[in-house]
Amino acid sequence: MARVFKWAGFVLAALAVLAAGGGVWLFYFSAQAPFARNALPVGNGVSAQLACAGVYVSGRPLDVVVRDDILRLSPLTRFNRYRIDDAEKSVTVSVLGLSPRKSVYRPGIGCTLLVNSDAQKLREQARGIPVPSPAPRAEPWPKGDAVDLKHLPEGVDAGALERAVADSFFDETPQHDIDTRAIVVVYKGRIVAERYAAGYGPSTRFLGWSASKSVTAALIGTLADAGKLDLYGPAPVKEWAWPGDPRGAITTAELLNMSSGLEFREPYDPGSDSTRMLFQEPDMGAYAAAKPLAHAPGTAWSYSSGTANLLSRIVFQKSGGTLKNYEAYARAKLFGPAGMTSALIEPDESGNFVGSSYMYATARDWARFGLLCLDRGTINGRRLLSESTVDFFSRPAPADARRGYGAHFWLNAVDRGKREFPHLPQFFAAEGHNDEFVTIFPSRGAVIVRLGWTTDRASFDRDKHFAAILAALAVPPVPAGPKAEPLPNDDDTMVVE
Repeated sequence: MARVFKWAGFVLAALAVLAAGGGVWLFYFSAQAPFARNALPVGNGVSAQLACAGVYVSGRPLDVVVRDDILRLSPLTRFNRYRIDDAEKSVTVSVLGLSPRKSVYRPGIGCTLLVNSDAQKLREQARGIPVPSPAPRAEPWPKGDAVDLKHLPEGVDAGALERAVADSFFDETPQHDIDTRAIVVVYKGRIVAERYAAGYGPSTRFLGWSASKSVTAALIGTLADAGKLDLYGPAPVKEWAWPGDPRGAITTAELLNMSSGLEFREPYDPGSDSTRMLFQEPDMGAYAAAKPLAHAPGTAWSYSSGTANLLSRIVFQKSGGTLKNYEAYARAKLFGPAGMTSALIEPDESGNFVGSSYMYATARDWARFGLLCLDRGTINGRRLLSESTVDFFSRPAPADARRGYGAHFWLNAVDRGKREFPHLPQFFAAEGHNDEFVTIFPSRGAVIVRLGWTTDRASFDRDKHFAAILAALAVPPVPAGPKAEPLPNDDDTMVVE
């Protein structure tokens, strides 16, 4: 996900002309369209969505969510006015009474930003969906919730590991722009280090932003492994089924590789495809499906949140075409057997999960997802994904010249023989907007989860901090396993050290 929400400047200009009075502001909005016209709806929409989920999904006070999350998107959000309705479980945000946007919470489902619907219709849509109420599990993690940090595996330098994890929270930026909130380290199938910032803990659900895309890929993988979806056949998108539509040639694999050729503007400006889809469209998958081709399928790599929501809609339709069926499918095929009892992906008004951006889970559950990928599709004694599917996730997309992206997972890009993160071995990772990382190191048998709220003014030094953590594990490289099944016309496999 792009690192900057650029609507703030347009909000400031809009407020200035509003203060001028008369009909000047109407002229401004028409003259600057689509940017200015969309600035307030987008700004209020993202604020309402984050505020609703922060309060009702993550269990944080509204003033803390506003201070630590929303205001840090832009100081101009100080003009926001919030109205929280605990009876309805909703949050409404407006600026000077203009463009009010409401997000509504449903237990077990999360928050949904209203576009064409209302709270009552959303309640009806969710009727009959059971609300998980997980009790503490006495078994050791990952099957249960017991974590023993006092007795570590042989070879782990406990002091060095503790120092490396603590150093990952160091933040000398004036405005606390790095803001690491959780670190979980998995080695030899267990948690060997875990630390949280003040105000967060093992029960806190963290937003993954675009790390959600990797979970969407896993849901697609469950369908492919069950024989219900051909990754290398035409993607089952009804809008492309008409004879002669060139989009009908796009394969599901090309969607996963971000190489569909579909036109989509990802930068987060008011009026761009990404912000319109996330904050102004009732059916995000349909919005993405309507986009025309900009390139022949499979010939160009282009990162697109629309693609992830289109893939999510495929799972939605294959699992029964209702929110109830989709939620049950995700719980039965992935979250339940993986032990990810806190995990949820918030849906849009159509009932489809916003698979590009809106998964919430505890740090331990994000780590469970990483362990599932590290162990090539198995967890808690069960196989949820085939080895070939997980290998596909970690194989460079054929159209990506930098070799930095697989199938909805990021890789340690190799460009001109050099890695993007030179002090780290090859990895594949679920990554999000605020430097959320679920990073899987096959050659080290380790997973490192970092969750936080890093702003566009800073960056979390993953190369430095993760290298120090891996060094503390003192593990030799894992021997290379069997070569993964290659893609058609591509025998590239992930580098294993």
